Amino acid sequence: SAFGGNAIQELRTVSRTELPFEFMMNALRLSDGFEAALFTERTGLPIHVIARELDDAEAKGLITRDLHRVMPTEQGRLFLNDLLGLFLREPQ
Repeated sequence: SAFGGNAIQELRTVSRTELPFEFMMNALRLSDGFEAALFTERTGLPIHVIARELDDAEAKGLITRDLHRVMPTEQGRLFLNDLLGLFLREPQ
């Protein structure tokens, strides 16, 4: 059992190209979304690296945003997999 010290654990490094998706996978599950500055704080990347994806998500009605916060819409929460799919990137 995991409580007995026999837990299976996977340790892997998240590549730089995967960071935006990994961050969004956690942050967009929150109804209140996230502070835009948190993206840079957690990933070390400027938020403009996902500008195209944010534009697409907003155009599809999946998020709302302003200069400070990004939040999933009701539609974005219902179609979370579609929303997250916008942030998947091929490794470079």
